[in-house]
Amino acid sequence: MKVTIKDIAHEAEVSVSAVSLALNNKPGVSDDTRERIVKTAREMGYDLSPKKDAQPDAIVRVLKIQRHGHTINSSHNFFIDAYVDGINAIARTMGVTLEIGTYGVDTPISVIAERMTTSLQIKGYLILGTELSVDDVQTLIDSGRNMVFMDTFLDYIPADFVDMNNTDAVYKAVSYLIEHGHRQIGLLKSSIKTRNFFLREEAFYKVMDYFGLQVGRQFIIDVDSTFDGAYRDMKRYLKKSPELPTAYFAINDIVGLGCMKALQESGFMIPDDLSLIAFDNLPMASMVSPALTTIDVSQHKIGQNALTMLLSKSGHNECTSSMKTMIGGKLIERESVKQIG
Repeated sequence: MKVTIKDIAHEAEVSVSAVSLALNNKPGVSDDTRERIVKTAREMGYDLSPKKDAQPDAIVRVLKIQRHGHTINSSHNFFIDAYVDGINAIARTMGVTLEIGTYGVDTPISVIAERMTTSLQIKGYLILGTELSVDDVQTLIDSGRNMVFMDTFLDYIPADFVDMNNTDAVYKAVSYLIEHGHRQIGLLKSSIKTRNFFLREEAFYKVMDYFGLQVGRQFIIDVDSTFDGAYRDMKRYLKKSPELPTAYFAINDIVGLGCMKALQESGFMIPDDLSLIAFDNLPMASMVSPALTTIDVSQHKIGQNALTMLLSKSGHNECTSSMKTMIGGKLIERESVKQIG
């Protein structure tokens, strides 16, 4: 079986991003970490020889940009690394060297755009747009560089996007709850605004209406998007002894898991008292009790489609129409939804 950078990352106990930087001899990791990664890769039989067909200018940079840190954070490292892993899986076969750039909340978006303008050796950018606003996206576009945005979708902006099909995924989640007899279905949404959160919330209302079900406003709870924040907000909400539905759809796994902990500590049995379904299929979703039923969208496919799109437009970005691709998801059935009725 072919050794991947994900395998190396697991063995060396580092992130996929760190492996990518080390194997491509790029800054961003310490000398000791680089040496350990290279040694691990060699021992696992990974081909460290340079590719003959690689072009010296075929450098693509993946940008991870924090704007508030509520969704681009350590809880989502696996989610983010999956994008990089998927891109890396085909980057080497295309003669592309991958670099990773990480910007924290203190770096203005205008500074990032300026650096993109002056980094002429970079062939293009794959930008994780999870926390980016419309204005942020437009500022980056104005740099004039070749770029594709991942994990966000703006259909009225003339730029290239690869994202998950939120409407399709939410339909799968809600229809699964309905198939299990649930008619009172609540929404665990986040007070932190991202484009994908907005699209999932909008899809939830549309899908409920499609099935002829009313959305009780008392069943919509707004919580923080971090695990601790969602747990804290849900605990505060439950102290009011509110009326609860028979099932909740959570805007993502982190929100769902934080709320699940609060519900369980407050004496609710899941799924006997209340069913729960979420979105993202993070590793921790399968490790809790009960294991969380969720929607899985392949970050590998999103990353690979984004790289292919970027390279297809490289060098003639102004002459081609914008492209927008949506990747469908699949339901991962576990133990957090009960058949009722």
